[in-house]
Amino acid sequence: MKYLFFLPAGFLLVLLSCTPRSQLPQDLRAKLTAYPAIGEFLEKTAYDGKAEAPSGYALYRFINHKSKDSVYVAWSVSGQQDESLPLTGNFWVFDTSQVNLPLPVPGNEIKTAEIPLFLAPAPGLSPVIGSIGAEALPQTPFPSDGDLWFSTWADDDNLYASWGDGKGPLQENEETPWVDMGIARISGYCPQLQASVRYREDPVPPLEQNDKPSSLIFLDHTLWGHFHSPLGDARLGYLARSSDYGLTWEKIGFFADGEKKKSKSPWTRDNHSPFRCLFFINMGRNYALNQDGYVYALGIGTEWHWMQLDVYLTRVEKQLIGNYQAYQYLSGYDANHQPLWSDDQSDAIPVDGLMTMGQGSAMYHEGTGRYLFLTDRELFDAPHPWGPWTFAGSWTTWFTRPGRTEWQGGYQPGIISKDTGKDYFWFSIAGQNQRPRITYAFNLGKMNLFLKNLNTSKDENNGF
Repeated sequence: MKYLFFLPAGFLLVLLSCTPRSQLPQDLRAKLTAYPAIGEFLEKTAYDGKAEAPSGYALYRFINHKSKDSVYVAWSVSGQQDESLPLTGNFWVFDTSQVNLPLPVPGNEIKTAEIPLFLAPAPGLSPVIGSIGAEALPQTPFPSDGDLWFSTWADDDNLYASWGDGKGPLQENEETPWVDMGIARISGYCPQLQASVRYREDPVPPLEQNDKPSSLIFLDHTLWGHFHSPLGDARLGYLARSSDYGLTWEKIGFFADGEKKKSKSPWTRDNHSPFRCLFFINMGRNYALNQDGYVYALGIGTEWHWMQLDVYLTRVEKQLIGNYQAYQYLSGYDANHQPLWSDDQSDAIPVDGLMTMGQGSAMYHEGTGRYLFLTDRELFDAPHPWGPWTFAGSWTTWFTRPGRTEWQGGYQPGIISKDTGKDYFWFSIAGQNQRPRITYAFNLGKMNLFLKNLNTSKDENNGF
């Protein structure tokens, strides 16, 4: 099957690649000027020349500084659309509205028109999960207000969840203040859930001190969280812990802008850290499914509009989770695709196979024996936290995506590690009240996994 694209004009400001614009070929400069949204993808790349393409087509290659992968900008010079590009492997195909097609496309099946495309390497298809689908309609099991509902399963059998920019769980006839961030306890079993507030941040913090949740994890009688401040392009990401199920919190390594402090989080914008938004990989109730004694977390640099697309990995021994100096960062793979680790986050490389433009969430799914990473568009799976990650499916209907309208929109999904089945899991998500069905609240969904061969997929050693 061939893919043919007729795409709208782009928008947004230009972010140049690390190669000076003046050194780019004139036709490429003209395209990036006319379609600046494509140029944003090239922020952390170096120009590597014009690639071989059929007559009448332009194909320019750039190299990702961290992963060393080749990415491309392509268009038809003459307007003809009957030739495919001579590329091998699978690719994410992004148009000028910065939306990718719902499935990876083989390179030799990509066709383009005069409006350029951005092409980035995509993983292979999952060997375990054939496809996915969000079941029925979004549910709202309790009244609430806010987004960023990320949860963890504690030893008391309750979920503890964050929320951002809202009032959190709502109680009838009770005045509820709007806060930038809070923590809720969610009891019951999906989909019959009840929620109560455990913690609220300052109702009116200065914008530069605005906190947002990245993820939560519960282990050894302690609720841990990763938070970032402020929202968007965070100045820093930091850890916090609670020993009373979320009622009170101790921030670790947080510092105000310009504040001199001995112990600071290293996950800062000044350090160009891709761990300012960190997604702990939950592994069952009280982290009981973990086998090797490490906590793993995936990371990106900004809450949304992460144009590098890359996802990074860090780990730390469970008992040292609050010690920044104890974290190790995926820095490479050996010949057998086993991970190499560094104590220096500047050595970190992207995880093979993952891609996101914003916050996501992750867990180990016992039913399939796979690690799952859920974004607002895709689901990825892997036998190990370090991969190899594969594409399990696309589930939302952002912009012009095909699919059911009730799952359009949505801001950022939180995998729920409780109440999973052999071929499904539950997740939370909020919307912006602008698209059908998903409200600006705790919306609950059930993700069905249509498996290829469950009997041969499960790794009894939890991937280690």
